[in-house]
Amino acid sequence: MTLNLDFLSQYFTEVHFDKDTLITRAGEVEHSLYYLSEGIVRFFYYNPTTDKETTVDILFAEQFFMSYASFVKQEPSLFSIQALKEVTAYKIGREHLEHLIEKQKYLQIKTDILEHLLIEKMQREAQFLLQSPEEIYCNLLEKDPKLIQNIPLKYIASYIGITPQALSRIRKRIF
Repeated sequence: MTLNLDFLSQYFTEVHFDKDTLITRAGEVEHSLYYLSEGIVRFFYYNPTTDKETTVDILFAEQFFMSYASFVKQEPSLFSIQALKEVTAYKIGREHLEHLIEKQKYLQIKTDILEHLLIEKMQREAQFLLQSPEEIYCNLLEKDPKLIQNIPLKYIASYIGITPQALSRIRKRIF
């Protein structure tokens, strides 16, 4: 979902995050909605018992992101959101977004954002159920051919649901 720069600059604040910065931390309440203009972000869970991170989503430019349940319920986020490379985003606080939505013509924006988030989630679910790890990896490469330069392979393997060693075997077959 692409938004025009005039709309973004009128209602959102431009923000920048360095590579590896945690934009949203697990355990903190999400207060902002972000529109990713440039960069790549990942969503991940951290299990302190096993000291393991599990990447559950990777987003590219021109997408909205936030810890949705935390934002809506104003409860601590269960996952973290991290910049995988330098990020330029536009953010709007919860209160400002609600004031914007109170204006009837902007109610459609909220609907569009929610539809976008739901469709992305449904596509991700279908991907896991219907595609092999190799197919998921190939789809990621199609989204951004420079993916390998920007995302550590351990995050890609976690996102696909396989070990880094299994990803290495897939990469050897493809290349």
